[in-house]
Amino acid sequence: MDDDFFALLRRNVALLVESFWRAGYTNVVAGSFLRTYPDYLAFREVLAEPAAAVYLVDLRVARDVRDQRRLTRAKRTTREWRERVDLIPEDTSIREAAGADYRYLGIDTTDLDVAATVARIRAGIPEIYAP
Repeated sequence: MDDDFFALLRRNVALLVESFWRAGYTNVVAGSFLRTYPDYLAFREVLAEPAAAVYLVDLRVARDVRDQRRLTRAKRTTREWRERVDLIPEDTSIREAAGADYRYLGIDTTDLDVAATVARIRAGIPEIYAP
């Protein structure tokens, strides 16, 4: 999971997003591919529609709750994998960045179930949801 891997990931996500746009979908949700604000800027460069708005929804959770959730999912993980992921340094610049085409929405999901998390996302970016 080095820089070359994430560059490929950004290109693949951009192609997938653009495919959905061509199929008539206005809003596309993609997850877990931006680590830093420079990652976001690099993603913008490979996106065919540079005027498209991007909303970054950062779902945060306490480590003990996150580990418990990982253990209860159908997709199994190992302790070694979880510890490796936890070693990735957090870059808060992605939270502080702002622009006409970018908005950050951070949600602490530690005490939220899926329905409450979705409700917070909808409340945070209501313009992407049809009435």
